[in-house]
Amino acid sequence: MKVSVDIEVCYIKIESKKFYTMILSQTSEYVIRAVAFIAVQTDDKPVAAKELSKHTSIPAHYLSKVLRKLVTANILNATKGHNGGFVLARPAHKVKIIDILSAVESHVPAKHCIFGWRMCNSKDPCILHHRWSAVNDAFQTWARTTTLADIKNDAGTSRWLTTFKEKSATDDDAP
Repeated sequence: MKVSVDIEVCYIKIESKKFYTMILSQTSEYVIRAVAFIAVQTDDKPVAAKELSKHTSIPAHYLSKVLRKLVTANILNATKGHNGGFVLARPAHKVKIIDILSAVESHVPAKHCIFGWRMCNSKDPCILHHRWSAVNDAFQTWARTTTLADIKNDAGTSRWLTTFKEKSATDDDAP
């Protein structure tokens, strides 16, 4: 069975069928979006929380809670003041998606039972175990191997970055 996970558009493809899913919680989506936005900045200047909220469409009050957790986890550094904001605390190639998700305690455990059983494994499987295992394994591999450097490298071909640049240019032209 061929399984691939496309996190950018949030679907899982098993063989030739697409399944839209909620592998990632809202918090997970927000935290990945926020850190990815910071990672793809080319000028390495701190990104203010207000700017981050505006460009990522993450509610400011929620974003501030998430950002504090990322600072505590040494994924981001925060500077206060007029030119303050958030920057990566480590080089982008040293920050994996699993690190980001773990910082906000929002990752799918490797042995998570999608059916909700406490103990579910290949010897005592739930009815979804074998199919879920393939999807979960693909997700775990993605989260453990994808770094912010990968995201930064891929950003040039993404409509996501173009949308942010267009939004920034429009905002800069506003009175």
